[in-house]
Amino acid sequence: MVGVSASPHFTSETAQPRRRQAPFIDRVQAGHQLARNLSEYTGCDDVVVVSVSRGGAVVGSVVASMLGAHTPHMYYKVQAIPCPRMPGLSLGSVAGDGSVRIDTMVAESMNISAADPQLMDQVSRIDKRLRRDQRAFRRPLAPREMHGRVVIVVDDVVEAGDTMREAVMHLRHCFSPRRVVAAAPVCLADLRKQLQRHVDAVVDIVSPLYVGSVSQWYAAGDAVVPSEQLLLERMFARTNGRFDNS
Repeated sequence: MVGVSASPHFTSETAQPRRRQAPFIDRVQAGHQLARNLSEYTGCDDVVVVSVSRGGAVVGSVVASMLGAHTPHMYYKVQAIPCPRMPGLSLGSVAGDGSVRIDTMVAESMNISAADPQLMDQVSRIDKRLRRDQRAFRRPLAPREMHGRVVIVVDDVVEAGDTMREAVMHLRHCFSPRRVVAAAPVCLADLRKQLQRHVDAVVDIVSPLYVGSVSQWYAAGDAVVPSEQLLLERMFARTNGRFDNS
C-alpha cells in the first residue's frame, strides 16, 4: 500500500511573515561603514565633519575619528525659516550660531523685506531655540573653521531632506567652503538626486526608494543604545534617551 503523506501543519508562528532585520545594529556601526565610503578624505588636513542632528552626531563622531585623529567634528543645527504667508515655503535658514540665510528670490516674489517685523520675530525665536541645543555640545568649533575647507555634512537618515538640504545651502552661503559633501548611511533615492544640485558629492550606504520608519534601518530605531549613549555623553551636556531625527 502506498503511503499518503500528511499535509504539513503550519502553526500561527510559521504563518507570520518574518520581520526584515535592520541593516545597522546602531549608528556607531553605520558610522564605521560610512567612513569607509569616505576613505578618499582619510588623512586630509582640510576636512571638517559637520553633524546636523544628534543621531547624525553619533555617526559623524565615528566618521571624523576614522578619517583622522585631528579631523574636526562639530554639531551644527540649521532650521528653515517658514514664510509667514505660506508656512510650507522656506524663506531661508537660521543656524545655532546666529547666522541667517535669506533666499532673496523667494522673499522678493512674496514681497517680503528682510526687515519685516514678523520675519525678524520668527528668526529670533528659531535662533533662540537652536542656540540652546547648540550650547549643549561640549566641543564647539568656530564656524569660520569651515571657510575654504572640505565640509562633510552628516546625518543618520535623510528621509524628508529638509534638514540636510537647509544645512548644505546655509553652510555654502554663509561660510564659502571649498567643497561640500552630504553623507548619511541611509538617503532616500529621490532626495539623493535633489541634493546633488546643492553639493559636490552625496555619499551613502543605502539609497532606498522608500525610507519608512527609522527602525527599518537601525535596530533600536529612535531609542539610544549604550554604545550611542556613551558617545552622546562625551559630546553633549544633556541627553534625553532618544534621537531628534529632525
